[in-house]
Amino acid sequence: METFTICPAHGDVFAGAPGPGDKYAEVVADHCRAAERLGAAAMLIYDFWQSLDPWVAGQLVLSRSTTLEPIVAVNPALTHPAVAARALAGLVHLYGRRVNLNVVAGAKTGELEALGLEPDPGGKYERMADFVGALGGVLRGEPYTGSRYRIRIAPPEPVPDPALAPRVLAPGSRSDGIAALLPRLDRALVMAKPRADLAEERDRLAAGGLEGGLAMLVGIVARDTDEEAWETAHRHHAGTRRDALTRKVFERQITSSQHRANLSLAAEAPRRDECLWYGAGRIGIDCPKLVGSYETVAAALRAYRELDVRTVVIDLPFDVTEYEHVAKVLALCPQED
Repeated sequence: METFTICPAHGDVFAGAPGPGDKYAEVVADHCRAAERLGAAAMLIYDFWQSLDPWVAGQLVLSRSTTLEPIVAVNPALTHPAVAARALAGLVHLYGRRVNLNVVAGAKTGELEALGLEPDPGGKYERMADFVGALGGVLRGEPYTGSRYRIRIAPPEPVPDPALAPRVLAPGSRSDGIAALLPRLDRALVMAKPRADLAEERDRLAAGGLEGGLAMLVGIVARDTDEEAWETAHRHHAGTRRDALTRKVFERQITSSQHRANLSLAAEAPRRDECLWYGAGRIGIDCPKLVGSYETVAAALRAYRELDVRTVVIDLPFDVTEYEHVAKVLALCPQED
């Protein structure tokens, strides 16, 4: 099973690493080293206004690793596709590695208005699809005409190697409008769900035109025994009063259907299937977690693989040493086809 990890955000609200730049750079370096030991192919970089710009974070990941490919979050409402293509091509040229994209619409209400931009709720997926098409056209040096972009610009110099063309991901959604975007995706990002719910989501996205399968975000807390894993999960993820307050603020602002589904499932029951846990104190912000022995969690991942989960995206652990336990789980899972 293909594995991605998540880049720590430069902001304490989202469990990142606030402080001087050198401190944050070292935290990212620690996570990059752990991800490469894990055999991860790429590192997902979120885009929160309170955190470091994702393109800057992407360069930091490239400079602190040898094989990891950054997956940079980009919002078409804030970025022209030619500007994103130029930034992407520059990083590919400097580091000789693929730079991928997570195309997002923004998860929180009010941010576009605060920036003086008009929201586009009815056509955001058409804009995202057009953005992906236009960006690809710029990278290939091909004219592009779509519903929102008409581009005749020459490709960035030096011309990017087609073999390093970006993989494109985007969050899944229940909106019918996402059908405009799905055929352009290499993966749809989804949060871990009970298997019956995920099967329904897989079928709905495939019917909308998704061919690349799912990339599933999930936390992992694994130990030698189920009992030890659950004790560890409760001890480290019970949450603080500040977590509870942050969660309430996040709940009021969230627009992402993935996060809303996450919150709804958490309200129904803290534990689903054999080991999917919604009881963590930051569950509205963090992903649900698979908790159990190495074999218990590996069995759950193998079951998800049968539901077309081709990539597992490991949520940020409470400590970087947790990746050693994740590695023992992944050793029991099949590799990517």
